[in-house]
Amino acid sequence: MGTLLGCSSPRDGALEEFSRWHDNARAQAQAGALSWSELYKQSFDRLTALPPSLQQDTRLENTVLLLSTARKFESNEINAQQFAAERNDIESQLQARLR
Repeated sequence: MGTLLGCSSPRDGALEEFSRWHDNARAQAQAGALSWSELYKQSFDRLTALPPSLQQDTRLENTVLLLSTARKFESNEINAQQFAAERNDIESQLQARLR
């Protein structure tokens, strides 16, 4: 995520802090040190603690979808390839909506 020039609001700083945490936690999930469902559960909890914003709402919607997909994967309802494809699709949609 890029930073805009000028003064940052506390909300922007909170979103930047969330993004840094999320990048680190996502790397842990990719390495197998954190379950995907736990990543998305923690993401949801952290997002709901942020000041309200349109970006927060968009991220929350996608986090719920990702949590559901992760739980399907962890309960063997979908395989790793399906999980990766669905996760990439949801994350791509999120990035498009945040532009």
